[in-house]
Amino acid sequence: MADWSLLTNHGRLLLAIENEPGLRVREMADRLELSERGVALILRDLREAGYVTSRREGRRVFYSVVPDKPMRRGSLRHQTVGQLLRLLASAESSRRRKGGPRSETQLGT
Repeated sequence: MADWSLLTNHGRLLLAIENEPGLRVREMADRLELSERGVALILRDLREAGYVTSRREGRRVFYSVVPDKPMRRGSLRHQTVGQLLRLLASAESSRRRKGGPRSETQLGT
């Protein structure tokens, strides 16, 4: 069976930024099992679309999710990225309380 995910790499990166806002690009790449270049390209997409903002403090760049940004396509346009991330965080919290198996929201796929 093919190895695939219900969340795109863009969605997984949004979740990583929301969960750990101080991550460096290298750390994001490690957590998502992507190349640094791949993460940089996804960050560019997300910034250009207005889903992520960045601010520089000295040599570090900090990324933040824009939670009130609507989902991009189809029937989900009336939902926001923040709502999706809260739903995933809630599911993860519930799984942890129950001691369930590792989930995709932990970003290891």
